[in-house]
Amino acid sequence: MDKKEARESLASADVLANRMQGQRPRPGLIVFLLGVAMLVMTAAYGLLVQPDHPYAVPAVLLVPFFALVIYTATRPVLPRHHRIKYAATTGIGAAVYSLTVTLGSAFFSGEPLWWLPGAVLCSVPFFVIGVLDRQAAHTPVVGP
Repeated sequence: MDKKEARESLASADVLANRMQGQRPRPGLIVFLLGVAMLVMTAAYGLLVQPDHPYAVPAVLLVPFFALVIYTATRPVLPRHHRIKYAATTGIGAAVYSLTVTLGSAFFSGEPLWWLPGAVLCSVPFFVIGVLDRQAAHTPVVGP
């Protein structure tokens, strides 16, 4: 392959990369919406569920976390160390969620001073991963 063919190949690859980047959905939008859902669901659970049924709904609240795990695990190409950041952020979020729901159900049922900040903290991992995903989309892919 001579230099002219190599330049033409690189030019066509750049055109294709730009076209594909324009067709890609907004990075982080799905995760941001999952974060909003987690915020609303956690706050609603804590403020509306009666103390006689404290453990009726927490399994449903795990659906956004499962969706987050699936989303981060199925990202086809990521910059270096993003999988580790995704895993750490999701693990910390799961721990915060567990503490918020367990302690809140046992001691703070219907107490807004516990559930509103707890719901915000439960949604923070989603927003962090959304920002990381957005940064990953703007990171140029460098070839060998």
